[in-house]
Amino acid sequence: MTHEEQFLAAAEAAGRLGDIDALDTQISGICSMLHALYMAHPAKEQVRRQFDRLMAKLLDSPYVIDEPDRALVLRATASALLTNR
Repeated sequence: MTHEEQFLAAAEAAGRLGDIDALDTQISGICSMLHALYMAHPAKEQVRRQFDRLMAKLLDSPYVIDEPDRALVLRATASALLTNR
């Protein structure tokens, strides 16, 4: 299957899944890649400090501060990314 054929097949599959399930699947793939990069990084402690700093800013932002559910989802996502499964 060529790259173009794979892209078209994936677009069709996303249509069958629906927007939310397709996005959830894409985010799962992205999270897996980020987790792999973190686990392979030689300076995990520095990455973790920077990630924690950025996450704290995000959790304190207007985007999240008034949305407890959004904060809960972000914290769970961060925990999943940093856990060695």
